[in-house]
Amino acid sequence: MVTAKLHGVELVRGQKWTVRVTAYGTTLIFPFEAEQYARSYADGQAFRLGVEVVELKDCA
Repeated sequence: MVTAKLHGVELVRGQKWTVRVTAYGTTLIFPFEAEQYARSYADGQAFRLGVEVVELKDCA
């Protein structure tokens, strides 16, 4: 049985910084030019949802 991930925040490092926010099973993607803004946004969303930020490196 697969359970849906209700909440999560992922910070993806690639050409641009991307924050993926999953709230109540819906995922939204937010691109950022600057690392500082991406980290700040990810931290705020993680605090709001009560989760930890997962940092990933874009492999594509």
